[in-house]
Amino acid sequence: MTRFSRTLLVSFLLAIWLLAPFTAEAYRIESSLRQAQEDGRLTPEEAQGIQARIDQTREQGLPSAPFAAKVEEGLAKHVRAQAIIHALDVIRGDYVFARDTLRRNGVEPTPDDIALTGDSLRLGLTRLELTAMADLNPPPPMLATAARTRAALNAIDFPAPLSDKIVRQGLSLGSLKPGWERLFRVVQRTREVGIPDATVADAAARVLADGGSPAELLQELGLTGRDTRHEPGASK
Repeated sequence: MTRFSRTLLVSFLLAIWLLAPFTAEAYRIESSLRQAQEDGRLTPEEAQGIQARIDQTREQGLPSAPFAAKVEEGLAKHVRAQAIIHALDVIRGDYVFARDTLRRNGVEPTPDDIALTGDSLRLGLTRLELTAMADLNPPPPMLATAARTRAALNAIDFPAPLSDKIVRQGLSLGSLKPGWERLFRVVQRTREVGIPDATVADAAARVLADGGSPAELLQELGLTGRDTRHEPGASK
């Protein structure tokens, strides 16, 4: 086999490997929609409407896995087709806004960055808050971390001015790295022991100025790394 032939073969195999997840996901969705029609849970028009939304997300370069998961969840729970379509439209709107905002500094975001930021918009982050953070021109991964951090703080009613202080410090200094999205766990712990939110915000700003992490924030506040694996709003 010539070198040119080997190059073509490698390119062909690589293309197949890259397309495999997409092909499997597409087949799975089509199969689920076909089964729902056979079971009488969807009309052909409803199935086409759902499939059109999935196709649109792919054409727009959005992460398709969350949309596929929402369809599978809706079908499993016998949710009405129009409710599934509405949910897909809402998610797509958030993801498009997230993608366009993440692109503002000229760097193309990864699918994970888009998903993390888009989901944050559904978990408590406002578009105005995301836009304000993007104005500081952070790279997409850091903006995505900031989005999830702020969304989680919003979910536990952490005062907005204090959240803004923390996030702006981290984005301005480039120190808001992965891991800070778990800041809400520190806040849950400090509230248990009676430490004011303002004190936590001041300490977080100092730790971010030193390039530290939430674990170091706990130490700064004189606390230990007690298990805080609960999500915002989860029962303990």
